[in-house]
Amino acid sequence: MVRKGKGRKLETGEYYDSKNNRYMFQKMIDGERFTITASTLNELREQKNEFLCRIDKGNRLNTRNARMSLDAYFDFWFETFAKSGRKATTCTNYKSYYGTYIRNTVIGKMAISKITKADLQRIINEMAEKGKARSTMQNLRSCLNKVFECAVDDDIILKNPAKNVEIPQAEKKQREAIEQDQLSVFMTYVNDNPQYSQYYPAFVTLFNLGLRIGELAALTWDDVDFKNNTVSVNKTINRYRKADYGFTMAVASPKSKTSIRDIPMNSIVKTELLKLKMKNAINTASLPLVDDSGRVKGKIKGFIFVNSFGGAWNEPCFCKLIKRIIKCQNQDAERNNSEKLNVFCPHMARHTYTSLAYSAGADVKIVSQILGHASATVTLDTYTHLTEQKRQEQEKVINTIKIS
Repeated sequence: MVRKGKGRKLETGEYYDSKNNRYMFQKMIDGERFTITASTLNELREQKNEFLCRIDKGNRLNTRNARMSLDAYFDFWFETFAKSGRKATTCTNYKSYYGTYIRNTVIGKMAISKITKADLQRIINEMAEKGKARSTMQNLRSCLNKVFECAVDDDIILKNPAKNVEIPQAEKKQREAIEQDQLSVFMTYVNDNPQYSQYYPAFVTLFNLGLRIGELAALTWDDVDFKNNTVSVNKTINRYRKADYGFTMAVASPKSKTSIRDIPMNSIVKTELLKLKMKNAINTASLPLVDDSGRVKGKIKGFIFVNSFGGAWNEPCFCKLIKRIIKCQNQDAERNNSEKLNVFCPHMARHTYTSLAYSAGADVKIVSQILGHASATVTLDTYTHLTEQKRQEQEKVINTIKIS
């Protein structure tokens, strides 16, 4: 370390670490050494001033915990604070993001007090270079922000280095709908195939109601009102870490309050559900019913749709089902020289439903309510390409008005 820092005059206790390209401030207080690091001199001095002000007021940093690695502090934070005040599914996602992108890396092994904003920004930049989704980077930043904010409250660090980490600009990915001819081929194949026809009612319900796959999987017969032709969405099936909660799947509240909704049931869905109910199939599948914190409150059974083993569906398994169906259909298409199918994910059913609704001229507020979005603005922001198409269609209509 040197006392000179890129030509700038350093004050007493300030150093420039040329090896790691960072600035440091060190001070001995009552026989204990305190160290502050930052990527810029201005940032260092801002933290130094805050630190010295704290010392003047008699407040001390917890230097023992400041030496904890980020991995160790994350585990402490997760067990002590994370599960309070946030959904168990959010905690599960945080642990997954942290484990994938931080744990056992150089940053994960660093002392929490040594980590700078630049260190975290480099991680986000590397994710962007690898083509990671913007939402993935935002979720990781959110997780890190919670962890470091807690460390600030614990008097372990002075400032939260994750607070102003930037997410690189990326082109917003357009939500893709399944083309109608592809959808028609898929549904016909499922309905006519003896191996897969049992899943036809599930696909009819999925595509006609615009449900999330967890919402579809959680439907029970109590949710279907054949008299008023509605389907009530009031729960979802989520996945959990068994090591943290003792189970891998459970029924919980939907994604948000606006996700609780009644959806109109058209005649096609009604017919398929009535036929399914008349078969009097007894589904023995049951799952724990949990609150938002992951505490078991009871059991849910009587699911309308189950897999070939009689168990409840989850998204990965439903994705595998779709891939198996498409693989078989494409093998048949190869032999018959007919149209092949492109692989799609269950969530594209919502995009397809929305696209068809817009094409039919449905009101955006009604579509938003059916999808369970927080507001019509969310729907418009999510499906900007559809609103652009609608705008172009309206321009063509307006251009037909010619007065002379």
